[in-house]
Amino acid sequence: MSLRDRALVALVLGITVLAGLGVFEAADARSLSEAEATLVTVRALETDNLALAAGMSAQDAGLATYVQALALDPGTLRGLGGRETLLADYLAGSGQVTDSLARVRTGSQQLHLAARAQPVIAAAKNWQAWAQARRAAAEAAIGHPSSSDQDGGGAVLMSAFTAADQAFSDQIHQASATAAAAAGRQAARHNQVFYGGLFIEALVLVVLAIAVMWSVVRPLGRLTRTAEELAAGQSTEVPYADRSDEVGSLARALSTWQTSTADMVSVFERSPIGICRISTGGVILEANPSLERMLGYTAGELDGRPYQDLTPETAHYGELVTGRRDRVAVETRYLRQDRTQFWGSLTVSPVHHVDGAVDYFVAMIEDIDHRKRHEFDLLHRAAHDALTGLPNRSLFDDRLDHAVRSARRRRGRLAVLVLDLDRFKPVNDELGHQAGDEVLRRLTDRLKGALRDSDTLARLGGDEFAVVLAEQDGAGAQATAVKLLQAVEQPFEVAGEMRPIGLSIGVAVFPTDGRDPAELMMAADAAMYRAKRNGSGWAAAKSVLRLA
Repeated sequence: MSLRDRALVALVLGITVLAGLGVFEAADARSLSEAEATLVTVRALETDNLALAAGMSAQDAGLATYVQALALDPGTLRGLGGRETLLADYLAGSGQVTDSLARVRTGSQQLHLAARAQPVIAAAKNWQAWAQARRAAAEAAIGHPSSSDQDGGGAVLMSAFTAADQAFSDQIHQASATAAAAAGRQAARHNQVFYGGLFIEALVLVVLAIAVMWSVVRPLGRLTRTAEELAAGQSTEVPYADRSDEVGSLARALSTWQTSTADMVSVFERSPIGICRISTGGVILEANPSLERMLGYTAGELDGRPYQDLTPETAHYGELVTGRRDRVAVETRYLRQDRTQFWGSLTVSPVHHVDGAVDYFVAMIEDIDHRKRHEFDLLHRAAHDALTGLPNRSLFDDRLDHAVRSARRRRGRLAVLVLDLDRFKPVNDELGHQAGDEVLRRLTDRLKGALRDSDTLARLGGDEFAVVLAEQDGAGAQATAVKLLQAVEQPFEVAGEMRPIGLSIGVAVFPTDGRDPAELMMAADAAMYRAKRNGSGWAAAKSVLRLA
């Protein structure tokens, strides 16, 4: 039986045991949940009954206070806040009683105590009816609201409620104790079931682990030691080659590798460039010391790792595996063990078996990171402003052209803003160019903070800037112009002085104000000069608007 078949059998056995235990535990957990739910319901009913009694007391006291107040002369009554204020406690108690009665009725029905709760509910309703009648009678006889006969009847009804509520409270307390005991017994039983299940699960896992150790881990450990001995150049015999499962396949592969390794050891050990052998499955079979040093690994740490762990760009390897290419020479990025990246020049060629099939691949890697970084630095400098780090005019023109083409295809909109600084020349003239450069750097930070990540801010030269707002109409562009003006409202502290710097902004929108980059820039530039003539603010193409 192959290791795959053994693993499937063990998996099915383990899942069956775990599923059976899970069903049993779920059924027991449901019983526990029901017992706990019953206990929660009983305690909630107990709380609601207490709230009912408290509401009745509050309503009784509020009614007594209200009736006594109606005996006062109108002026005194108004001085106490009027009838509405004196009636507040009575109404609050009435609302509490109504809510509590509803919850008591519902809770008693859930616990099959509706018959026992009925006397309490009836007594509360009888007193409620009396209270409404007593209030009406008192209000009809303002100034002389006292009535000993009516008050006596209310006292009798309240006593009847108190007696019924006390009896019902005793019944609830007894039900609560019974439910708590049942929940405790069920919890203890559930703990026994749970920990018993854990023990059985642990036992199954131990048995499966022993089986895996005996049939897989132990042979693989011995084969690993054999591979290490072969990698160290020692002469050793590969065990388990007669097995018919995957371990035997691995042993026979090691035997083949033992034969081929002898011819490659010298090249691997002495080559100044990184070399490794990669299986057709994308696993590194062997790496030389130069590659290990290049990637920051110690001896043997690369063996058995997926090739994709070394580089995020593996399309070239896929082309080799599928046969679309028989040799690859590319420049690609590689990951060191500390997750830093570097550029390498890679050459990969297949090594064929005697039957013509690809046996493995040989990859040769040369570190070219210094050269590539130099190239990237030159490209960045050519497209960015040295002072602010912003795109320069060349890169801005390229991005504007790309944005216009994209908007034209989508029949969308975009906006261009041309910015010119106001009151900047005195900073250069009076404080020097170093102070002016510092202002430009700080101003750049403020402008970037007022823009979206998708917007392009560029320095066209001197104190002139421009912005491309992708997918923005006129209203959005004008709102952005206002945000930019607000961003530079605060003066800049330079050389111990506070210097105000303003902006004049011209706004042009595609395709309304221009159908190509040149027309848009001309429209925005003209609008900027109109804004400058009218004071620090912004202007849309063909209209002059000032910042309020």
